[in-house]
Amino acid sequence: MKKELIIGTVFLGCSAILAGCGTTTHSAKAVTHPQTVQKDIQKNHQSTQPVSSSITDQDSATTASSSNSQSNSLSYDARHLSGQQLGTLICLLKDPDEFKGADNGQPGGLYYGSVPQGSDYGQQFWGMDFLTTNGDPTSYLYFKPDGPNVIIKYVDDDGTTGGVANAPVKTESISIQRLVNDYYISQDQKNEVNGYANRIQPEQKWLDRYNLNSSSTDNN
Repeated sequence: MKKELIIGTVFLGCSAILAGCGTTTHSAKAVTHPQTVQKDIQKNHQSTQPVSSSITDQDSATTASSSNSQSNSLSYDARHLSGQQLGTLICLLKDPDEFKGADNGQPGGLYYGSVPQGSDYGQQFWGMDFLTTNGDPTSYLYFKPDGPNVIIKYVDDDGTTGGVANAPVKTESISIQRLVNDYYISQDQKNEVNGYANRIQPEQKWLDRYNLNSSSTDNN
């Protein structure tokens, strides 16, 4: 009898414990990830998401637009311009009125040449190109490409040095891209510049004519 009572008591105690376990509630706390871990989780989650076809199409369109924009805005340097074109752009910046007056819409007003090493032009001009009206030293504009820029030199007679012989030589560096942006963008600008450049004659033509005239004068 006692054994049955003890067994019954134990059974009731176990039932109470099991009942208590069945009514227990668990409070789940959110796990707070460190900021770097959260970023990694988000990154991994995003990388597994399927890529929308519309997003892919937008990226393709953006890439194509960027490529077209780059091809339409060519970056200019001396390789894209002849010496006559580059000289014309410089003259349009430095003294457009005198340049256009010398051109006068006819060949023979402006001449183009290069200064050879060892010439009597002066060592500081050796290896440079020039445009000139073949007047005094102030009528020469010397220039030489230097990467994305062009170095220009000219005799600057401002009337305060007592004559051209004493006038200093000025040196400047100008961006070729700037010259193009200012004077060689629209088709009208290109037509104007190319018109001037095509009328500029080689310096040798002027020398040949000068020597011919000198010879005729001597014979007379």
